[in-house]
Amino acid sequence: MNLHLSEDQRLLRDAAQRFLSQRHPVAVARGAFRQDAPARQALWRDLAEQGWPAMLAPEAQGGLGLGMREAWIVAEEAGRHLLSLPLVSNMALLPTLCEAGGAIAQWTADMMAGDTWYADAALRPDGSAFIEGAGEGVRAIAVREAGPASLRLDLLAPVAGVAGLDPTMPVAVSAHPAVLESADAQVRPGTWNLLRTRLRLLRSAEMLGAASAALDMAAGYARERQQFGRAIGANQAIKHRLAEDWMALDDARLAGWAAATALDDRAASAATDCLFVPLLAVEASRRATQNAIQTHGALGVTWECDAHLYLKRVVRLSASLEAEESGPDLLERIWEAAA
Repeated sequence: MNLHLSEDQRLLRDAAQRFLSQRHPVAVARGAFRQDAPARQALWRDLAEQGWPAMLAPEAQGGLGLGMREAWIVAEEAGRHLLSLPLVSNMALLPTLCEAGGAIAQWTADMMAGDTWYADAALRPDGSAFIEGAGEGVRAIAVREAGPASLRLDLLAPVAGVAGLDPTMPVAVSAHPAVLESADAQVRPGTWNLLRTRLRLLRSAEMLGAASAALDMAAGYARERQQFGRAIGANQAIKHRLAEDWMALDDARLAGWAAATALDDRAASAATDCLFVPLLAVEASRRATQNAIQTHGALGVTWECDAHLYLKRVVRLSASLEAEESGPDLLERIWEAAA
């Protein structure tokens, strides 16, 4: 298995870094919940022009037909720049919409054209919905498994987004979500599991991107901040902790890249490989972002320091991952697969 980026993948990574650095720096992310609809729509159109929402969609239906490795690269950069639109969930969802076809074809066409994106809605047992990426004019999609080879998709009416735990991603809780359209889609067996696996991997990549940015920020501060006549990074207690965080993030990233490769290659080990990724990513990302704040000392707990924004992105994503499958549950499945 080749865990190195190809030339094309390096070009994709560099292009994503340049684009997001110019179009969506952290200063923009800070005011995400105050952005008006036209500004968010313009940003989405720019993302669509890059082709990123359609990376995993088949070429025959207007997508790029790329794999999870390329999607992982973009998702990680989205996390690094605290992208305030739900690009990752749309990337994971679009191939499923393409497969569903039928009445859902128009939903797919609107996204392909860059005319719209969909907030990610999680329906709760009491009938309410938690919506990530909510905002004026933004419809949400809730997807449920209806059978071994069928999905139920609900298109929900827009609701206003507010700043939640993560102020860089507007969210909403709708007690009684209004359903605009519903559709039952006949899909291949395993499509539901594939959708959830793609989403878990890409959320893990986004989380690692945010944590890596926090680590870079902390390492830079440790090199510059002088205390008692020398940089604080010269202290073993600080530099060893930063080095350990780098190793943990790199381990999780390599696990993610290996899982994405296995998924693209349809390897027999793909299902098991994908179990390790959220487990490693959650632990490494939480620790790295928490330590980034500690490295900054008193400055780290101020609103003006960006470190807390990375921590909050990580906490939100890790909560989303663990709500679907907890760490102990993942470990149990890993042990079962190894038995």
